[in-house]
Amino acid sequence: MEKIYKPKTEKVIAVWEALAEYQAVLKPDGLSRVIDSNADIMEALGFPVNNNGRFDMLMQSIDVGQLHSDKDVQVAPFHPSAIKYCPDPLAAPIPEKAMKFKCVQNAVEMHKGKMKRNVEARLRYNKHRYTRKEVSAASHDLTPYQEMLLVLRFYEPFKYKMGLRVGHPKFSHEVYVLSSQFLTELKDCSFCTSDAGPFYEMSENRSAWSFPRVVNEETPKPGFFFIHDTFYNDLRHDSHHDYSEVILKWAERQNKIGELRKARMEETRFGDLRFRIGYPQLYQHQGNCEHLFVVSDCRLLMPSDVLQRSQYPLLNSYSIHRQMQCNICSLSEVQFVVRNSNRQIFDPVYLCLTCLESYHYKDGEKIGEFELYPYIQSRYILKE
Repeated sequence: MEKIYKPKTEKVIAVWEALAEYQAVLKPDGLSRVIDSNADIMEALGFPVNNNGRFDMLMQSIDVGQLHSDKDVQVAPFHPSAIKYCPDPLAAPIPEKAMKFKCVQNAVEMHKGKMKRNVEARLRYNKHRYTRKEVSAASHDLTPYQEMLLVLRFYEPFKYKMGLRVGHPKFSHEVYVLSSQFLTELKDCSFCTSDAGPFYEMSENRSAWSFPRVVNEETPKPGFFFIHDTFYNDLRHDSHHDYSEVILKWAERQNKIGELRKARMEETRFGDLRFRIGYPQLYQHQGNCEHLFVVSDCRLLMPSDVLQRSQYPLLNSYSIHRQMQCNICSLSEVQFVVRNSNRQIFDPVYLCLTCLESYHYKDGEKIGEFELYPYIQSRYILKE
């Protein structure tokens, strides 16, 4: 595939090899492990085991807290998920004596009103939200520097047409995974609108569909990841089809694609992968629903990361989807898609339940000819 879509980076990362290289650099001469505690630092510096007092004096002398001053501006802890209000504190604390003046009281009241209105603005560069996981230290079961952390950025599926530019891919969500996890662990926690299907034509029987739609976790979801040059198929269930078989047969007749391979998703860990940072990969499921994704980072697991294995794959951020409004009333959210209608000037038309019943039905009977399909808003299928 790289002969068709030219890569912009030359280096191909092998995850297990990268982990070994990083750990070799982090281990000082004479130590067989990565420095992670004061005892490791004492051993590396050659301090006697029982001479903690001298070591504590050394650590205090180089502590950055020595540079602290009482006049320094206080730094508040920051996390992107906590940005909901923009703090705008007063320039200086107001003395109690000054509060007796009416002008000062008015200024304080105006400031309080401003803070209530000073909510976060949704801008073009700020259309996604971050999640925040609070994990106690007692539940830590991962050791820093002993795992690789992969950052995967998924994009919304789109319809591709040969020779037609359809715009830039739209960001969907970002996930953190560990190198020791299997690909199936990511697939099982992924979310997509098509998982709420199948979407049948329902103009004659609207009661066959209910909102919100509950995604059945036990329903088999065949699919594959295509990473670098290998198809990783999910064949855990007998009903899962090998989507890559027909693609491999087609690729054998092409000259520019090169050799492709296939493997089982449930037997492959993220540490077994080879890829280029930023090069588009593919996740395909539910027949022809295709998601592009890239590995945007591959680094060591740090002490500042979530150190609880059960939290991974970890949803780090997701796009704030703009809910579509009804094409008739422009007030209610879309619940249905009408196609091939002889009473509409657009095709397709997105309608709410009220407008659908008032325009396309009379006393529960269908008016005219049209096809009706349910429309799922993204918020219905976002998993926790």
